[in-house]
Amino acid sequence: MIKLENSLQSLYNVVSYPRNKSQIYLAFEASKNPHFMMPDHHQLSLAVGAECLLSGAPAEVTAAIKKRLTLPNPKFLAARKYSRWVGKKFPQHLYFYKERKTGLTTPRGLAREVVLTCLEKGGIRPEIIDQRRSLPEENFQFHGQLRDYQEEALRDIMIRDFGVLEAGTGSGKTVMALAAIARRRQPALIIVHTRELLYQWAARIEEFLHLQAGLIGAGKFKPGPVTVAIVNTARRHLAELRPLFGHILVDECHRVPASLFTDVITAFDARFSLGLTATAYRREDVMTRLIYFYLGPAVHRVDSRRLQKSGAVTHPKIILRPTAFTYNYCDDYPAMMSALSLNDDRNRLISADVIKESRRGSICLVVSDRVDHCLRLAELIREGGG
Repeated sequence: MIKLENSLQSLYNVVSYPRNKSQIYLAFEASKNPHFMMPDHHQLSLAVGAECLLSGAPAEVTAAIKKRLTLPNPKFLAARKYSRWVGKKFPQHLYFYKERKTGLTTPRGLAREVVLTCLEKGGIRPEIIDQRRSLPEENFQFHGQLRDYQEEALRDIMIRDFGVLEAGTGSGKTVMALAAIARRRQPALIIVHTRELLYQWAARIEEFLHLQAGLIGAGKFKPGPVTVAIVNTARRHLAELRPLFGHILVDECHRVPASLFTDVITAFDARFSLGLTATAYRREDVMTRLIYFYLGPAVHRVDSRRLQKSGAVTHPKIILRPTAFTYNYCDDYPAMMSALSLNDDRNRLISADVIKESRRGSICLVVSDRVDHCLRLAELIREGGG
């Protein structure tokens, strides 16, 4: 019989507690009684680095973890839903664990859940082997003033080493993340998925940290104490980048393609990781869970109503505009969006509405994620605006 050691307590601080009764009981007993005792199990260990490696676990523990990390394949579900031939093209399930001779590897965002599964299913606790990378501290200084809700979010971020910040557009996720970088004092890599975000982050780093950002992507490869990297470029240089950073951040983590996301995230053994998102939802619903598997659970959610009350954002009035556009949708979203943007009757209706509002003195912003669509709308507005 042995006592619950500090290493386990520190791992509990990595992410938030799951909330079933047996897990709460074990955590509560351990926290209130310094002499809380559990059966010894010298062979059970959990190494936490780029991934987690659980060694020496009994069968009931590994079975529970495997079940948690087995997800239905969204492509298989879509093919079956629309009666498409599947054959051997799509496996029915996706497995986010690997069985090795030395044990079971899992995404590190589930570190605490693995520990608590050992406690709940086996009544034993693993020895924690911390293999995360910590580098010499940087003297970062944050030059900014956080709003009250941002201070609260930052406090929750700092409690846990892994996790995801969920906050809507206009909440200042970038500013909160830079404040976290300054407090953690580890060289940081910020992963983005577009060139525009690369330069937006570089500008904010200069504004709030008074540093010139390192840039990786858009024809540049110059790492620095705080570096912004486009995810596709980062994947081509993982071996070079891995030793340089003790803090990894993923901006708009719900938008990064799943395979690209997992390839890049699992390459880093940094002490800290933080995901940033307005919403963790992905169109392939089961894939939403990957964000939490690899980055940790939501450490803080900024309430949109509080954003409105603080004046950070305004509440929009949404007006539905019926159009004559129709489409026989069959799980072909890109094709549908192409047809939508090319529908000239609909485009003329949009341009007429914009012209009408602008003549009333309104400032109009017309948004589309397709350049050709924007150009066509601009042409129609010029023609109709006189």
